[in-house]
Amino acid sequence: MRQHQPRAQAGMALHQVFAHHYSEYYWLAFLLTGDRERSVRAFTNALDLWDETNPVFREFMVSWPRRLIIAAALATTDAELRESMLRTEGLQDRDFAKPDGLPSHIRVGARTSGSELERAILAIDMFPRCALLLTVFEGLPIEDVASLLNADEALVRTAQARGSIELTHQLALGRGWDPRAGYSSNPGLGASAAQSHQHLAG
Repeated sequence: MRQHQPRAQAGMALHQVFAHHYSEYYWLAFLLTGDRERSVRAFTNALDLWDETNPVFREFMVSWPRRLIIAAALATTDAELRESMLRTEGLQDRDFAKPDGLPSHIRVGARTSGSELERAILAIDMFPRCALLLTVFEGLPIEDVASLLNADEALVRTAQARGSIELTHQLALGRGWDPRAGYSSNPGLGASAAQSHQHLAG
């Protein structure tokens, strides 16, 4: 009977972590999948993946619950992620050019609301979106992201660059920027990329 107690206690601890950070983990899953039903499924599947005897999870320490959510969320998007990856492979140099008149100061800042950030992120094609979320917002190494996305590192870097451009573009549009006139009625505050993570972790 005693040998089952550590496992039961670990399971209870895991559920407490997920319950305490439910909204944060759900939002992460939603931004990765772009679908509310899949986000709930990913959250449930992440709980089912728990196995405290697995040495892989022991390495995660504090970060492993988020990685469980990431893995479970990505597992619900296989076909769409693959199609988006193929589109990313076909990008040309012109797809990385900054649109004429796009304000250079448009960034994720302290005054960027969660809804504004969500709208901008979800407007990005899935593979660049996931690459951007995992590298910039989650701060994972390129090699880890390449493994999670089942892609080579060069393509992940390409997707990250495209995702960053598109995020700036979408934020500018949401703040009143008119591509035809190069006008923004609500300029955003400049900020470092590190502030992006605070919106997901906060």
